[in-house]
Amino acid sequence: MAQITIRIIGVSALLVVLAAIAAATRAQELKKATYSASAGGDKWSIKYDDAGKVTVSRNGEVLVESTYKVVKDELEVRDEKGALACAPEQTGKYKWKMEGKRLAFTKVEDQCEGRATALTTQIWERE
Repeated sequence: MAQITIRIIGVSALLVVLAAIAAATRAQELKKATYSASAGGDKWSIKYDDAGKVTVSRNGEVLVESTYKVVKDELEVRDEKGALACAPEQTGKYKWKMEGKRLAFTKVEDQCEGRATALTTQIWERE
């Protein structure tokens, strides 16, 4: 009887841990918001909206308009227009990680080196 009780307690504890991990995984989502970073004396901002659009600005001036989609921990970006836009066929794929208000990207694949450098060389802070 004692072994059955110990097994039930062990299984119950495992289920609690698995539920906590599942909840933490679900809670991890890319927040639709504006994130900013400073580089070269300029304030850079990335704004993600609910419609799958993202804009990149420097000191308030929009330089790139793109579309994006998020699947789990991967972000896919395709530029549409703007002074610093990459060619539309150069879709970028990145792993993203959110810690509090801080957002970091790691390049998975992207032929557009300017975008890759801009996204991955700094930590973005949610405003």
